[in-house]
Amino acid sequence: MSRMRILVTTALLGAGCTWHGTPVPVVGPTASLAGEWEGTYFSPQTGRTGSIVFHLKAGTDSAYGDVLMVPVQNDQVTMPTTPQLPGPNYKLPRVLKISFVKCEVNTVTGRLDVYEDPETGERLLTTFEGRLTGDEFRGTFSTLFEGSGRLLAGEWSVKRIRH
Repeated sequence: MSRMRILVTTALLGAGCTWHGTPVPVVGPTASLAGEWEGTYFSPQTGRTGSIVFHLKAGTDSAYGDVLMVPVQNDQVTMPTTPQLPGPNYKLPRVLKISFVKCEVNTVTGRLDVYEDPETGERLLTTFEGRLTGDEFRGTFSTLFEGSGRLLAGEWSVKRIRH
């Protein structure tokens, strides 16, 4: 994991005492989702990766969570010895909002809010599905490029860190 990604992820997760994430409507039996979850996703087709943070209080119909997308950089990012601003081609990480989650026994499906591709500006539609085993969800996601119809896929996983 690059140092920049570690710093951004740490900043997002470290703000946990005040950050609650974006409210996410959840339908279905939510007992299996109760707790705090952290994980990552990766798309081998784009090289994009990021963090997932999700929190659901037992007995509620909404959760809080977001996905942090870290775009692929043209140049390897290294930590400078003196403070510097990123160059003009540096793509900042973006927080993507989870717009909906549906729970069934040991499975979850959902989607993200529409967002723009950091390289082309094309609108992206992402859906995900996963299966619960113990305290870990593992699953896949697919992203549809709205204009071109191109479809990409990837994998994600989250582990429960607190119940």
